[in-house]
Amino acid sequence: MDQVQKPNRRSRIEVYTSLKDAIQYLELMPGEMIHENELVEKLGVSRTPIREALIRLASEYLVDIYPQRGTYIATIDFHLAHEVAYMRHVLDREVCMTLCRKRVSLREAVEEKMYFMSQAVRHKDVVGYIKNDNAFHNAIFAVAGHEMIWEIISNSRAHYNRMLVLDLKRPGILEKSFQEHQDIVRTIEQGNEEELEKILDRHHDHRDMSEREREIRAMFPEYFVHEEE
Repeated sequence: MDQVQKPNRRSRIEVYTSLKDAIQYLELMPGEMIHENELVEKLGVSRTPIREALIRLASEYLVDIYPQRGTYIATIDFHLAHEVAYMRHVLDREVCMTLCRKRVSLREAVEEKMYFMSQAVRHKDVVGYIKNDNAFHNAIFAVAGHEMIWEIISNSRAHYNRMLVLDLKRPGILEKSFQEHQDIVRTIEQGNEEELEKILDRHHDHRDMSEREREIRAMFPEYFVHEEE
């Protein structure tokens, strides 16, 4: 009998990352039931790393595990998404304003990311856009010497990203977002603090986010946590 190979640390991390990406980019939809047998076949691993990943994802409120009933992708909790958006806004604003006061050149750091963002806009590739948006902000934080802070934000973005995928599919939103990123780079390099502040407020407008949430919830009510929950 062949010896069963224990899952190594690498496979555990890969399974967790693969499942988290599938959830946050809506490959696995909110409310969808998870079938372990399908994941075993798809990922080519034993049940152990899959179950460990699901337990970890449940602790992050991305998966709901019901004994004797099954495991489901958690519906989107707007409150959690809003908390991440607020944290991002506060830290993003501070980093960008600091760079603006120093008139730091960002072109070399973000040029490639912006090219791929532009291609994602052109091809209506929402997931590709979000991934390159993440790389864009990571580059800005790295220039400011705060790469670890962005990593913390990025690791907490799953709830926000699910909202973002739905939001960016609405007409004109991808283009609007990309223009704001171009404006952020331009005003930082110009040292125009007043204009940058307005752009960042617009880019992270929580009143606008609440309105967007209402629109998205109306379009996809089954994807969201009900208010009474």
